[in-house]
Amino acid sequence: MASNKGRFIQNLQERLAVPALIRYVALLNALVFILHLMAPGYLSVLELDPRLILEGQIWRLITWIFIPETLNPFWIFFALLFLLYLGDGLEAGMGAPRLTMFYLTGVVLCTMVNFFFGLQGGGGTVGRANTFLNLSLLLAFATLYPGFKVLVFFILPVRIAWLAGISAIIMILAVLGQPLVAAATLGAALLNYLLFFGTELAGKIGFARLGRSRAPLRATLNKSVLTEEPLHRCTTCGRTELKNPDLEFRVTSDGSEYCLEHLPER
Repeated sequence: MASNKGRFIQNLQERLAVPALIRYVALLNALVFILHLMAPGYLSVLELDPRLILEGQIWRLITWIFIPETLNPFWIFFALLFLLYLGDGLEAGMGAPRLTMFYLTGVVLCTMVNFFFGLQGGGGTVGRANTFLNLSLLLAFATLYPGFKVLVFFILPVRIAWLAGISAIIMILAVLGQPLVAAATLGAALLNYLLFFGTELAGKIGFARLGRSRAPLRATLNKSVLTEEPLHRCTTCGRTELKNPDLEFRVTSDGSEYCLEHLPER
């Protein structure tokens, strides 16, 4: 039964696979940004709004994905370039089928919680829900390549794992005090990440803890291995062949060992 389920999921992923999916997303982000410059109110037509979707504006189910995280003309270039880099790295590490499933599952979860919480007592909407969706991409990349470093502000090298963790904390703090739908959408994006990478993340954390717990033992073993015991030691002066490789040693009839300089006369 389990093997049949695994094959079904694998076949589904292969059928839904979209090679270079995140590249297409970044390209459409760039197009939406250009349209925004031409018509600043254009973004409101694309946002994820459950009430307007129920009124027939079904394109909003998809178009919210293509709203850029930033509308700053300077930062938009670097934001999209970073998104491209994340997409290429994830596709190389996950494969197009699994990445497509990961991204689409995040889209579905974020949309579902927006409908549930957005329609409950005027909970509001999340205009740029893709910010949370892109956070899940960053967390996934950091899980696959935790040692990778990025230049923050083009100067400070920071491990991607630290950057992802800090970004997640900032977004969690940012939704505090916001309508419940914002926190729910962030939760959906994080849940999607855990569904696909929870086991791998737990394995990495467990391995890191195990490595730290064994560090003193490794240090002791390394010290014992690297510390050599001398074979010869002069009973009189205490010198050994380790620090004085030119010395010659003799053993007397009583079993004592001496260097030639201190060898007793018979």
